[in-house]
Amino acid sequence: MNALNNSHNKAMEFAELALTARAQGNEEQSISFFKKALEYELSAITELDKNNEIIEPTYSVLHRSAGTLALDCNQIRKAEQIVAKALAQNPPEEIVEELRDLLEQIHFKRHLELRGIELGEDEIQLSLAGQDVGFGVVTSDEFLNRVTDSSKLIQRIVERKNNRPFRESGPPVKNLTESYKLFLSTPRAASFSVTMKLGRPTGQPSLPGIPHHKTSTTNEIIDEFMDLMELTNNLRISEIQERIPDPAYRRNFLSLAKKIAPDGERIRQVGFTTIRSGVERFAEITKPASELPIPTEADTLIVPSRLIATETATIQGRLLYADSTKSNNDKIKVIDLEGKEHNVKVPEGMMNDIVRPMWNLPIRIKGVRKNIGRGSFIELQDIEPVETEPDESNSEI
Repeated sequence: MNALNNSHNKAMEFAELALTARAQGNEEQSISFFKKALEYELSAITELDKNNEIIEPTYSVLHRSAGTLALDCNQIRKAEQIVAKALAQNPPEEIVEELRDLLEQIHFKRHLELRGIELGEDEIQLSLAGQDVGFGVVTSDEFLNRVTDSSKLIQRIVERKNNRPFRESGPPVKNLTESYKLFLSTPRAASFSVTMKLGRPTGQPSLPGIPHHKTSTTNEIIDEFMDLMELTNNLRISEIQERIPDPAYRRNFLSLAKKIAPDGERIRQVGFTTIRSGVERFAEITKPASELPIPTEADTLIVPSRLIATETATIQGRLLYADSTKSNNDKIKVIDLEGKEHNVKVPEGMMNDIVRPMWNLPIRIKGVRKNIGRGSFIELQDIEPVETEPDESNSEI
């Protein structure tokens, strides 16, 4: 048992080193540490097998850990074998569910692999998996909305990385759109994947009117996108705030990330694949949108489950207007299910990309109710579309 404990402890030490290296952006070193951690965890399992009896929950816990480590260092087939071995036994019920979830992540990771697709360093592969995804088909809104929102998110990263103030309305600066155009490949089957290419016209080394040292390469934009997806899924809130210090850009990013994230049912996983120096990199969003962080009125980030109920207001109804032609263009109105009108203030960063596309649609908003003098309004924190007829079918593409 001492040998088992020593091997497991060594595995955890290397896993911690791997996570630190990944947080610092050293993916190659991170994978090397994960491989070493996996070796030690498999040694611990070997020590346990010497007893010729299955000791629970130790057996299942070690296999769950080893399977996770194998997935972390991209040994997908090995991860599948490890988890399948544990599931073939009789693990405790709570660990059974964790092993099944891990196996689902492993299968999705297989879909994220390029498998013969040549991906340039200025390209991202977007993959979806869930009950609304079949072999080569997906409901149109689930696919098109995520492509559109990913495009918006990338465009905002371009503007932020090129030191542009947040654009609340109107089109982006022309020389930015010309320099960073997004193109799509033909959708592919299985998990339903498409390639998004961020292009810069040939012969245009820098943006007119912007010093060369301040421009960002397409690779830097894509790397920023991948980093932020990972931080969001792992709820690394403080690092998101450090990465996006501007409150408007931060609200915009979080709101778009929630729209890209899975709902946990129709779409269970959303993943992105890039390639750097011949090595595939994956960023998966497995947490449903309801669990992702949202900005508070103090411009800090919190996880929705930590909200204090008495401080929030939730209204379901229809978005009446989102008008940018008036001076108070940060105001909208929502008519609830009983016909009551609610005034809602939209923080900077959310109106153009998030709120306005939902005009005249059934929605649900969450926010903080405020009373000023005789009037009251809701400071918007989150907005999402809702279905009026849950069984209504969608078209397929």
